[in-house]
This record gives sequence, structure tokens and C-alpha cells, in this order.
Amino acid sequence: MGSEQIEQKIGYTFCNKSLLTEAITHPSTGHGRQGPSEYERLEFLGDAVLELVVSVQLYAKHPGADEGELTKMRASIVSRHHLAGIADQLGLGEHVVMSSRLESSGGRASASILGNTLESIIGAVMLDAGFETASRVAVQLLRESLNNSCPARSTNPKGDLQELLQAVNGEAPVYRVKQVRAIPAHFVATAMWDGREIGVGEGSGKRKAETAAAKVALEALRAKQGWAEGL
Repeated sequence: MGSEQIEQKIGYTFCNKSLLTEAITHPSTGHGRQGPSEYERLEFLGDAVLELVVSVQLYAKHPGADEGELTKMRASIVSRHHLAGIADQLGLGEHVVMSSRLESSGGRASASILGNTLESIIGAVMLDAGFETASRVAVQLLRESLNNSCPARSTNPKGDLQELLQAVNGEAPVYRVKQVRAIPAHFVATAMWDGREIGVGEGSGKRKAETAAAKVALEALRAKQGWAEGL
């Protein structure tokens, strides 16, 4: 089954080898047909561990990201497709124990099986050594993905800025726009709120300049913790 190879690939050696065996034994083999599949139970546990670990890592890495941005980044990293890609890079498919029928139909390359198996293995590590170790293994496997994570850019910066500011004191931002060049057209917009300048942006049109200013203001306010205190 290549348990030593798997352990080397994930950077963890199991104390209870049977947990790893269960983690890579697909239900198609009929193993455990008298009761629930341990593969699927471990997959359930591993999925929960990955959700929490990635959430904690993203929360610490992106202090300026809001709940929606954090949720989108997490969803991308723990998606079955993404996990399948990591499992494929590790070569986990060749170690999964499955029925000959599933294997002949391309089971070893199945994104669903690869992703599920990675989750199952993380769940097995959790049971074998606890959350702290499972977290370490998960972070190591997802390190590149976590390092490359980036909040999705807002498609409506002006709307988002207005919603954010009105939630504080009911006042919407206003924009002061001036044309600095006629040919080619170039504008500069300043976002103002509560008597202060909160963002400056430029663009080839008034709307583009205002949108750029709103984006700058959003990023600055979200990065500055406690910016609304005392209002």
C-alpha cells in the first residue's frame, strides 16, 4: 500500500498505521460494508479540520479582508478541485485501495476521489495525533495556496464604500472631481466623508476616477483597525 511513501509525502508518520489504511481504502472495495465507511467518516473529519485551519490562517494573513473576502478565499483553497490538484501532485492516487471496476474506469485520476482521500488522510492524522499536528500537516500541504491567497477585488467599490460608511453614522461619501487634462481626458477624484479626505483616484472619466478613489478608500479603511472608533 505504500504507507511509508504516503507518510514521507505528507511529512507525518502514523503511530496507528490502521488509521492510514482506513484513510486510503475507498468504499468501492466493500471494506466495512457491515457498517459506515471509515474512509467517508475520516473524510468528514478531515474536511472540518481543513475548514478551520484555513480559516485561522487566512484570518491572520489578511487583517484587512472582510468576512466575504475571507469566505471566498477559503472556499477556493478547500474546494474539491483544488485539493484534488494537491493530492495529484503528491501522487496519492496510486496509493488508494479501490475496486478493480473503479480503477478501470479512471478512479485513480478522479478529482473527487483524490480530494476526498486528502481530506480522509488529514482526518486520520487528527485522530492519530490531535488537532495541532493535523493543523501543521495541513498548513504544510497548503502552504503555497495560502501564500498566494488574495482577497477578491470588489466589483462595486463605490457601493461597498457607501454601505460601509453609512453603517457607521448614516452619512454617504461624496466625491470631488476635477479634470486635469482634456486630451486625452484625465480626471482626479477625491472621496470625502465626515469632513475628511479618505481616498484619491484617477481615471479617463469621472466615473472611473470616482471608482478608483472609492477603491483606495475601501482598502485603507479595511486595513486600519479601529478606524471608526470614537465617531
